Amino acid sequence: MRPYSLVLIPFLAAASLFPSAGRQEQQTHPDDEILQSFTNHQYDLQSNGRDFLLNESRKSEFFLLGELHGDNEIPAFLRDVWPELWKQGYRHIAAEISPWAAYQLESVPVGKGPEIRGLWTKDEAISVHGLASPNANVLWGCDIEEEQPQLLIRQLAALNPMDHNLEQMVAITEHGYDRKTSLELLRLAKKNKKSRDEIVNDVSLRQNLLATLEIEEDRLSADSKMVAQDARELLMKEQFLTHYRRSLANGTPSKVLARFGRNHLHRGYDARGISTLGNFLTEFAVAQGRTAFNVGAFGAGGMATLMGDTWDADERQDELALLRSQRAQSIRRRSLICVLPDLCCIAFLGKSVRLW
Repeated sequence: MRPYSLVLIPFLAAASLFPSAGRQEQQTHPDDEILQSFTNHQYDLQSNGRDFLLNESRKSEFFLLGELHGDNEIPAFLRDVWPELWKQGYRHIAAEISPWAAYQLESVPVGKGPEIRGLWTKDEAISVHGLASPNANVLWGCDIEEEQPQLLIRQLAALNPMDHNLEQMVAITEHGYDRKTSLELLRLAKKNKKSRDEIVNDVSLRQNLLATLEIEEDRLSADSKMVAQDARELLMKEQFLTHYRRSLANGTPSKVLARFGRNHLHRGYDARGISTLGNFLTEFAVAQGRTAFNVGAFGAGGMATLMGDTWDADERQDELALLRSQRAQSIRRRSLICVLPDLCCIAFLGKSVRLW
């Protein structure tokens, strides 16, 4: 694991980001103060930086870890700090995987079920489950089954061996799932309203399959892409609430870590204009009289790999104009963690942390 630094940006009021008329005569750029903070406040993630994040998690009940998919750092960081988070009262991780996949990863013994492809590995699930009781569900699946919906179809078909619609769906996906078949699969799935179903990781298997196919159908057209994204974000919220409410049956709610892609968990708006989960969870915490802490990971070099695909993980030309300057480039010759309270203090309420 490479060394890391933590850049702590102290709170900057609006006046410090946007100089008043009286200060404009100094001809300072708003980025200057922020860039100076990058230079002056650096800490090692494995020591001071790690302590900072654990201190924030201690003060919060919801810790929102927005990752850059395909990196090594976030899984390694989570593996390192989860025992400490457990001591702080964290008992669940809301994850960007389906409820079915969460169950398979956490509860099905190695070699007894299908190989799960997605944003979590079997080893990662075993690692976070290690401190829990054998029958506990640490992972909360909150997403559609994006990678292997054919496996949900097969499980439903096994529950309903005489259902000809499910039999057709199994035949269509015999060699794997293709998004182009989602319309036909959805048509067949809606016919078997009286089929046997089961609850997997707190959520109906059939309902999760239907939601998956409905969102996948909307993804077929560029005209309905935003509709699909909005529906997916809504599903994530609904399934999170399902898990959370069922956990209340055991008494005082535990603390929850959420690990999703960065664009789902940061505060405010992104380029897609849809990623609202981070806002929702933060406001939900407020409604519960609790607190949340947002973290977002960005790449500053190197490569990312996920499910056989590898790509350039350097996002320095894509995110935050102030980091595109030559001075910022020279500051970040290695990965950094930046803490930007209020995410530049103006647009978004609450803290945000970004891993560079």
